[in-house]
Amino acid sequence: MNRIYETVTECRICKSKNFEIVLDLGNQPPANSLYEKDSEMPPEVPLRLMFCNDCKTVQLGESVEPNYLFSRYVWVTGTSESTKSYSKIFAQKAFSRLSTVIPSVLEIASNDGTFLKPFIEAGCDVLGVDPAVNIAKMASNNGVPTIDKFFSEAVAEEIKQTSGLRDLVFARNVLPHVKEIHSVVSGLKTLLSEDGIGIIEFHDAGLIMKELHYDSIYHEHLFFFSLETMSSLLSKYNLNIFDVSTSSISGGSWVVYFSKKRKDKTTALLTAIENEKKKGINTIAEWKSFALRAIEHSENLKKILNDSKERVVAYGASARSSTLLNFCNIDKNDIKFILDKNPMKNGLITPGTEIPIVAFDDFVNEVDKYNTILLLAWNFKEEVIQDLRSSGFTGKFIIPLPYKPEMI
Repeated sequence: MNRIYETVTECRICKSKNFEIVLDLGNQPPANSLYEKDSEMPPEVPLRLMFCNDCKTVQLGESVEPNYLFSRYVWVTGTSESTKSYSKIFAQKAFSRLSTVIPSVLEIASNDGTFLKPFIEAGCDVLGVDPAVNIAKMASNNGVPTIDKFFSEAVAEEIKQTSGLRDLVFARNVLPHVKEIHSVVSGLKTLLSEDGIGIIEFHDAGLIMKELHYDSIYHEHLFFFSLETMSSLLSKYNLNIFDVSTSSISGGSWVVYFSKKRKDKTTALLTAIENEKKKGINTIAEWKSFALRAIEHSENLKKILNDSKERVVAYGASARSSTLLNFCNIDKNDIKFILDKNPMKNGLITPGTEIPIVAFDDFVNEVDKYNTILLLAWNFKEEVIQDLRSSGFTGKFIIPLPYKPEMI
């Protein structure tokens, strides 16, 4: 196989060469490189967290080819009931900030269309753009019009010519994934109407730092934005953040609202920016402290598993679980299998750690054989634990994050 990545030598945002490593998580396969038994194991890529001393953007030191990462994708937004519920809240918050009663809507990296469905139900003209051919087709078949392309400035121009500007353009948990980020932001601006609003949701770098979400560091996530660094990026394109809210998705995310026109910043936004400054979120000293805590945490989690005399299985073969398992050196010798509700993952093997993935229903049929579950999908803890308890599991859970690992 040809080399699938490149090492960057300058900041992707400001082009500065004044950036340095803060955490080396070792060589790991790209997180969603699940593979079939007896097939070729996926290649490993350095996973290094870097800090730009000029624009303060935290980012990876390597870029994996987007076609390798996203053309055949296995994460489906609608798998989680919590996410489907949140999609309705997300839409309500968008409507409350729009001046147009029935807006035209575009979502960048729309996946299976879960977040466009509430807008369809409200009578809006919607369009999704997603690079995963398999999932874009799934969305279109389910009544959500979707173009199977990587969003870019050129694609935005095509959409503008064929269907015009949009009152609402949003991108959830996508900008941190984008190698050609300047093309995407430029394209977003191209499609946004003069009175429209844009929404970007992204994992809160401050929360990653505070609660030790090092499992969110994987090759799909090229950037780890704070409010300051996201605002700086958008301002390069004369896009102005005026409000912010929070989301519990991904363990905690910011949702920023912006426009072409300058608007007064809300108290919520001003307060959040001030809190970032007080906590030193945009300083290399705090990120180096985070790195030391991550290493200590990984050693503690591995010790808990080594000390366990029970038959341990895990729940949630997510991308973030791949980083956690590989960094902590937890593999098939420690975990018998990982159960997951996504049928696209059933029967596959986890990259680097070689743990088989089994269907949730298969586990339920022999639930009394197991005593301990490592909850890799800890960010959906309440939903998952309730589901497992109602399915008959009476054993213990190892909760790896946030903060220190615990057994409940």
